[in-house]
Amino acid sequence: MCYRTAHHPHWGRHHARHHAGGKQHGRHHGGHHWKSRFAAQWGYPPVNVEEHDDKYVIALYAAGYDKTDFQVKLEDNMLIISVDKPENESDHYFERRRFQFKPGSFQREFELNDKIDKDGISAKYEEGILNVTLPKLPGFETIRKDVGIA
Repeated sequence: MCYRTAHHPHWGRHHARHHAGGKQHGRHHGGHHWKSRFAAQWGYPPVNVEEHDDKYVIALYAAGYDKTDFQVKLEDNMLIISVDKPENESDHYFERRRFQFKPGSFQREFELNDKIDKDGISAKYEEGILNVTLPKLPGFETIRKDVGIA
């Protein structure tokens, strides 16, 4: 399994999607383009990828969302996790003292290897973490065995 943007921050669908036709966004101006560039380059939101004997688990830290905000989809060998959450500028009913994070839109892509059972992929959002389980196909499980020393 390869996390595409960790090695190639401007390679693939993410980059092309934000530049294909239509409006052009300024590099450091309004809109969400700078956030998308930050997400691709620095990996937002952060993820852990664990390999177990019988599965991979992607744990994506995404506090402040509802489970209905997430889209998890498979396109060929690419697992795409995204949230399309427009910024709401009308919620100024409180005075901001410090405002360092606000849940917004993002997209993360993971290239899957041939070991993955694509029909068995599942996702669960709990306590601010989206866990995506990618079971391994039969025959690709990790085999552990103690070898005796003569």
